[in-house]
Amino acid sequence: MKDNEKNQVENPETAGNEVQPQETQTVPKAPEKKKRSLIKCLIWLLILAGIAFGVTKIVKHCQEKRAYECYDEYDEDEPDDDIIAYKNNIMNIVNPLTQEVIVKDIDWYRGYESRKDTIVLFAKNGKRGYCNVVTNKVIVEPTTYTKAWIFSEGLAAVEKDGYIGFVNADGKVAINFRFPYRGNSLYEFVFHDGHCVVADSTNKIGVIDTKGRWVIQPLYDEIELAKEYAIAYKDGDFKKQIDYQGNILQEGIIDNINNLYYDVTYTDLTTGEPEVGSMKNNNFYEYRVGGNSGLISSSGKFITRPIYKDITGLSPTLFVATLQDWYSTVIIDEHGNVVSAFEKR
Repeated sequence: MKDNEKNQVENPETAGNEVQPQETQTVPKAPEKKKRSLIKCLIWLLILAGIAFGVTKIVKHCQEKRAYECYDEYDEDEPDDDIIAYKNNIMNIVNPLTQEVIVKDIDWYRGYESRKDTIVLFAKNGKRGYCNVVTNKVIVEPTTYTKAWIFSEGLAAVEKDGYIGFVNADGKVAINFRFPYRGNSLYEFVFHDGHCVVADSTNKIGVIDTKGRWVIQPLYDEIELAKEYAIAYKDGDFKKQIDYQGNILQEGIIDNINNLYYDVTYTDLTTGEPEVGSMKNNNFYEYRVGGNSGLISSSGKFITRPIYKDITGLSPTLFVATLQDWYSTVIIDEHGNVVSAFEKR
């Protein structure tokens, strides 16, 4: 008995091991509880702050997405962000210097064609308006027009009852509503060097000046503006270079020229078997203009007008030409004469 007691006293490691389990089961002191509670509170605050930040970003993204999806499709530049201020996730137009609010709660905005124009186009409740970010004035209230374009060279196009007119920097109609709105096929309505492309009542397009006068008559289907002239195109015809006095400077303008190939049969020298290959036609080419095709010789002579949708080679002097319906085809010879016609099966 004494020996056992002596062993217990003389073996301190054993005694220590017996005490340790009791120490790990002790209740934490009050300061440790407070510390853990504080850490939990900080974690929850960080989580809530992250959620709030995320919601703000989502709201702003949705607002920008709504603005992007709502605005009309035409040529425009977005002005500097210093004319826009957000408050409670509401977009406002402000003076870039004083930050004074000019228009509250807009859907979207579009800005200057050049820095000479200080008038901003905006949309609000489905209508279009204009404001001057220098004078702080709304020059056209967003109550009348459902489509409008940016200012350029002191004028801006607006649509009313299916027709396009132009307003000036005072918001007054400067060019009357007499040009039909044709949708995305003629979407720009912006003046460049004093000229703008518009349509007439026959749905053909021409060019007007800043007074609304025709400088190129509305006879064409497509027009591209340059500084000193325009390139005008009528479907099934060549493009023309026309100056702004209405003079034709050059006719017979095309877009590009493509090689033509036709199939030939030859004997493979290795196998002795007949093979089919392609031979390039060095005497005739397909030319393209405005989405149509025609036949031209290697000497530059136009064999046909650009009245086909596509031309492919059949032989050195025969060609397959696809008509405007993209279905029917004809065979033409080297003089442009129709040899035979048939429909694709």
